[in-house]
Amino acid sequence: MLFALIVDDHVALRSAVARHFERRGWQVVSAANGLQGLDAVRRRSFDVVISDVNMRERGGVWWWENALALRPELRGRFILISSEPLPEPRVMPDFESEHVLLKPLSLTTLCDAVQRVVQTAEETRSEQQSAWVGHGTLHRTVDHRESRRSHLGDQ
Repeated sequence: MLFALIVDDHVALRSAVARHFERRGWQVVSAANGLQGLDAVRRRSFDVVISDVNMRERGGVWWWENALALRPELRGRFILISSEPLPEPRVMPDFESEHVLLKPLSLTTLCDAVQRVVQTAEETRSEQQSAWVGHGTLHRTVDHRESRRSHLGDQ
């Protein structure tokens, strides 16, 4: 099961996006602002975070930076939605890791961005698992079981 956090101060938009992903089997948590978003991030990690940038109460850069401080693994899993272009990457280089969409946008565009985030996260997880195996973690477990089997077979 995939987990999404949707942070937007517009109830109708937040509800519509949440319903869309829930119908596709996602577990969705909704928040009306960055403070509520941080509470959700404290409780669990998410596969994707869809967030409006321009919110009245603690949105934008503040919310994003604080969420990453709590859960650095969320870097690259944000889809930031804005009605205005964000500053150039040279001004805000940390935003380069995130997906930025401009309003108005279609549900298809949003779903495509979510798919890219999920695919990238799965590839990263797979690479990390390969690295763990390459460092012998899995090999030691297998070797231990083999030595135990041979020891039990000797009796």
